[in-house]
Amino acid sequence: MFETILVPLDFSPSSKRALRYAVDLTERTGAGLRLAYVEETPERLLGEGKRSPMPSYKLRNQFEDRCREVLEAQGLSVDDDRLAFHADRSDAVAPSLIQTAESTDTDLIVMGTYGRRGVQRAIYGSVAEEVLRTAPCPVMTVRQRENEAPSAPRVGRVVVPIDFSDLSRAALRYAVQLEPLYDVPVRLVHAVELPTFPAVYETESPKMKTRKAKERAEEELRSWGEAVVEEGGAVSYVVHRGDPTDIVVQATAEADTLTVMGTRGLTGARRTMLGSVTEAVIREADGPVLAARTFPDPGS
Repeated sequence: MFETILVPLDFSPSSKRALRYAVDLTERTGAGLRLAYVEETPERLLGEGKRSPMPSYKLRNQFEDRCREVLEAQGLSVDDDRLAFHADRSDAVAPSLIQTAESTDTDLIVMGTYGRRGVQRAIYGSVAEEVLRTAPCPVMTVRQRENEAPSAPRVGRVVVPIDFSDLSRAALRYAVQLEPLYDVPVRLVHAVELPTFPAVYETESPKMKTRKAKERAEEELRSWGEAVVEEGGAVSYVVHRGDPTDIVVQATAEADTLTVMGTRGLTGARRTMLGSVTEAVIREADGPVLAARTFPDPGS
């Protein structure tokens, strides 16, 4: 499933936690691990032949040296054949990371969601959102709360928010491929968001309407799950009525939950759970969130 995993690393707590999840995945899959660093340099220094005093090869060597201690904490050596190091200098961090991902045929990007500010401004926060919007592959984001002690990566369940769009179906297929890696159950979550009309418009009571909508959604979720989950696979279905953002954030809040979802969904009158909901989950979730604009076909 994964041959190349890319980890943008700025040595912040968030990026180190992301690295732990990436290392765990490489051990489960045998994938190669590429660590990337981007030194954000003003455009005026990059143009007209003006460059930072440090040559590119020295920037890479310095990055590799800084990685040594971090990798040793993960039981790895910088000389490990599975590792590769990329260091670049750019006035725009996200495009540089995307270029690295494309040139290395990266299957998954694993990155933190915030980093340092000021002179040492890192590659996360809004950059993570830009990477997610433009990446050629799925992106796993990992958040480290302030003053939170580092913890070992743990996945106790996989949650897939479903809004019945083609993208959420692709996310489900992708999640099912992840399930054997962790040997954990998959849970499908859907939010029934019903419009509110004046009582004079109602042909049925709101309570009856809600019950029927939930029953129909549960029936459809089960159909989706049975279509992709092999016999004997652990899968459950949860349907709630209410605001999609609140419901999905609550369903994905646990630290041992791996959330798999698309970055956009149905729009207009049929809009349900994705798009802005993904951003809210990434901001709030204590566990990793794996999201994509498009998911690769199973077996590709």
